[in-house]
Amino acid sequence: MTGKPLSAELTSMLHNSHTAFADAVSNYCGELDGEFAVYAEEGFRQAVRLSNAGHLMHLEADPAYPLLIKMQSLQRQMMLPSADAVYHFASLHSDYSYRLVGQRGSAHLFQIAIYQGSSARYPDFELSCDRDSLSTKWLRPGRDIELVLDANKRPELGEAHLLLPEGECELHIRQYYYDWDTEQAASLWLEREHADYPPPSVSPGAISARAEQMNSWLRVQSALAKQYVTSFFSTDADTMNVIEIPGAFAGTRYLNGHFQCKADDAVILEVEPPYAVYWGFQLSNFAWEALDYYRRQTSINGHQAAIDSDGMFRAVISQRDPGVANWLDAGGREIGLISGRYFQSENAPVPKLTRVPFAELMTCLPKDTPRITKMQRAENISERWRSAHRRTCSDQ
Repeated sequence: MTGKPLSAELTSMLHNSHTAFADAVSNYCGELDGEFAVYAEEGFRQAVRLSNAGHLMHLEADPAYPLLIKMQSLQRQMMLPSADAVYHFASLHSDYSYRLVGQRGSAHLFQIAIYQGSSARYPDFELSCDRDSLSTKWLRPGRDIELVLDANKRPELGEAHLLLPEGECELHIRQYYYDWDTEQAASLWLEREHADYPPPSVSPGAISARAEQMNSWLRVQSALAKQYVTSFFSTDADTMNVIEIPGAFAGTRYLNGHFQCKADDAVILEVEPPYAVYWGFQLSNFAWEALDYYRRQTSINGHQAAIDSDGMFRAVISQRDPGVANWLDAGGREIGLISGRYFQSENAPVPKLTRVPFAELMTCLPKDTPRITKMQRAENISERWRSAHRRTCSDQ
């Protein structure tokens, strides 16, 4: 960075990144105004949230003394996080050896993945290796973890070793929860082996280099958001597309779609449940953010879902509570995105989306559709808040 004071250069960086993202979201809004102005405002908010995540992931990154941080929190989101997942991240380098230790917890799925390169330079960033709780015994619920990560072959360690690719790389840990009430978060610690303490002082240019990487990451995230949000709107109004996303949760099929639902409408999402280890659906906004799943019922996974007597899963997207168990709260948005995830699924059933008048909704559902009272709904949402806070905010 030359020609300007560092503070001015950084300010310019962040302003440009924020503007680009907010403008991209505004494009989806078209000529909408009034109540729809919130969509463009959410685009700006997401740009600030991206800066918050980029600050932790790249500006503060030091592979010599790595921090295992949460990429996402209830407010810090990017790339449409799953309402069921908690994501950890650390920046690593093959020059060093690391040890990951702690307690696995009891989340339904647990995956540790190493990516070669940096997410700030996508697509020059790819999965190098991974371990998950389905194929690795010591990652099953309740186990203690002691894992070595380095660039040396360690056959004596077996599955307790992850081979780092040459050069810079990233550690990503995903925990997917099914039963929000009972499953517990992992407690993990990452450190470089044989590190000297206290660490050396920050060298000249180090923060500037990291700031450049952070800015590159912001540009990458803005471009990816534009690409994938566009793909959501490319689907027909009555269905969803099944896709795979490079660099995402390995082994997952993703489903993209969108809905239009005014105050007097309802949209019925109908699908035969997949034969999958995990599946779920959720709503998001134009900024590729999950809607407030901790304060509203905007997501449902396969464990939470009420399945109808004919074996089908049906959820209702609407502005008002329809009194059915599988409600996806549109939260005042008349246009929004729908996403689905099928993990290690034997099949990929495609949902059908049907918009009906809200007043006629119950005549369009099976007579034995599971119902819920207002009191039960309020208690369920209160439980969602407690669970999300416990999983996502406990080690901020």
